Formats: sequence, structure tokens, C-alpha cells
Amino acid sequence: MTSRIHIIRHGESQHNIQRDYPHPDPPLTKRGQGATKAISLPFAPDLILISPMTRTIQTAMNLFPWMHEAHRSSRGSIPVHVWPDLREAHDAPCNRGLARARLHAQFPNLDLAECSEEWDYPAHSVEAATARAERVRKRLRRLASTYRNIVVVTHRGFAAYLVKGVRFGLCEWRSYRFAMQDEAEDEGCRMGIHCETQEKLDFGPTVLVREV
Repeated sequence: MTSRIHIIRHGESQHNIQRDYPHPDPPLTKRGQGATKAISLPFAPDLILISPMTRTIQTAMNLFPWMHEAHRSSRGSIPVHVWPDLREAHDAPCNRGLARARLHAQFPNLDLAECSEEWDYPAHSVEAATARAERVRKRLRRLASTYRNIVVVTHRGFAAYLVKGVRFGLCEWRSYRFAMQDEAEDEGCRMGIHCETQEKLDFGPTVLVREV
């Protein structure tokens, strides 16, 4: 079984249209709500992983409306998890999320067990973001032995550490597979350029390769 990791960037949020947006955890705009509902995926996920921020959770719920159901009875076999490691990779106010209790009040159907009680994650650094991306890739690789289509709903900034390539547009999704051992040992596969800083970055040793 060859598993695919499908990375999706959230839809338009308040901070995307208001420069220097001063508030934490902005929601999707009306246009963002509509655009995320219109995303069409040519596959059925069997695992959904989401960043613990309102805009990514709203995006996932618009993509998969059955997530709104109290018991998700019709799609209860599809696990949905919120991973703090999928949060954004910059320290702007808009990238600070909510305390777990406040997030639970908004999204009571989600399992937030991995989220901190308070939003007290370490400040951003290139080293920490690079290590976090590798931690996510390793965890995804373990899950890929069980799940065929894994959806990851995250942010432009973090995706730039997770995979090589140009920056993600709003609502954009791309599919990846894990590199074979000989590919991962090739420096050309593992090393790349960060799409925003234009600096050389290590995207391994666990490497995701884009499926065209």
C-alpha cells in the first residue's frame, strides 16, 4: 500500500485581508468560508489531522461537513485529530491560538487532548520549526503504515518547513508520498530552499516527495 499525505492550507482568514491584524486566532472570512466549502478532493480521507487554530479547524469542517455532527455517526470510522505541531511557524499575534477550554467551547466535537491548557508553545525559531517539521513527518510515516489517504490541514509558514516547493496559496492542496530509501539518501531530494527565506533547508531525513 502506497500512502499519500495531502497537505491543505486553510482558507482566507481575517489576518489575510487586514494587514497587521492585532488579535489572536482569527477566523475565516465570509469569502474564506465559501472557498473552503468549494474545495473538491478526488479521494476519500481515512485520517484527518488539523492545526489547533480556528481557521484550520473551520477549513476542515467546511471540507468535511460530517465533522459537525455530535457523534459523527455517518463517518465515525474516520479519525480526526488536532495536532499542536501543525500550528503556524511565526510569532505574529494572529498565530497565537486559544487556550484549550476556549477552543473546546467552539468545537466541542473535537478531541483536543494533545493541546496545551494554555497557548504556551515556544517562540518561533528556524531550528525549532525545522525540528518540528521532522517530528511531524516521522509521525506521519508511522501512520502511513495504517492509513492510505491522510489529510493535513495546516498553514503556509509551517508547510514551508514540512515540504519543498513554492508557497501554498489559500485553500491550495498538494499530495505527497514518502521518499524511498535511495531517494532519501540523495542530497538533492533531501535538501532544498525555504520558499520564503530563500535559505537552504534540510527537509529530512524523513522526506516527503510531491506527487504530480
